[in-house]
Amino acid sequence: MVLSVPDMKELIAAEMKAYVSEDKGNFSEELQSHYYEEPIIQFAAANDPLFDDYKTVVGPEHATPQEAFERTFGTGSFGGGSVVSVVLPISETIRKANRAQKTRASREWALLRTFGDEEFVRSARQHLAGYLTGLGYRAVSPLDTDWYSIHGATGGPVSNWSERHIAYAAGLGTFSINDGFITEKGIAIRLLSVVTDLQVSPDVRLSSNLSHTANCLLCSKGICGVCITRCPVQAISKEGGHDKIACMKFVYGDESRKWAVLNGGEAKSGAGCGLCQTKVPCESRNPMRKAR
Repeated sequence: MVLSVPDMKELIAAEMKAYVSEDKGNFSEELQSHYYEEPIIQFAAANDPLFDDYKTVVGPEHATPQEAFERTFGTGSFGGGSVVSVVLPISETIRKANRAQKTRASREWALLRTFGDEEFVRSARQHLAGYLTGLGYRAVSPLDTDWYSIHGATGGPVSNWSERHIAYAAGLGTFSINDGFITEKGIAIRLLSVVTDLQVSPDVRLSSNLSHTANCLLCSKGICGVCITRCPVQAISKEGGHDKIACMKFVYGDESRKWAVLNGGEAKSGAGCGLCQTKVPCESRNPMRKAR
């Protein structure tokens, strides 16, 4: 039986929801909690012109879906396809613990960094790519390739495949003043994506007359700014936006690494921070939905 395009999308979404719900890697015995709640899965067309724009918006090294695919399967191997983007909402248990913090990440958030962000998200990317391969399509997770990299730039680190920008192309949300990504399930999330030669109808993005920060209360209405007051190193401001360098030094610095180890995580992962993603109006919802 040949499945229709809507059926294929539903099949992939159901598979990822089942994986997140059932895989043991998404459960912390220590916290007695999942790291992530039910995901949202959407699709972008690989030939969407927005991906070419990212070479200007993000940086000239940012790969298009075709480039990402052909770096794995060879020049000329791509005849069209889709990008699957997945939102993984961080669990209420972990978010709640981090709300109480004022100067650094909670123990729960530190464990998330190692065992959720580093380990489970990677396994989920690989599972999605493997699942599509099992359906008879070629697929690649760009973050799991040897060409993926993060390099330094004047404004801070820049990657050659940005999961946030991929999610934006798939219509999953918009950016925030703090450079986070606000989805229908909020900003306390993690993202993953896979490029495949499966061709399905893309999901719709926000109306073109709305900005790329349309879900942010501060950017859209000039109100809120709670994330600014939550940042322990003053790396966010209404005028300057997000200071990526100051943020990176705090999130991955020596003190963060020590805190990660002290709480049972790995030094290389750091403890993270997440204060600007918790105890804010956009923590677990899109705060602009009512306004629209």
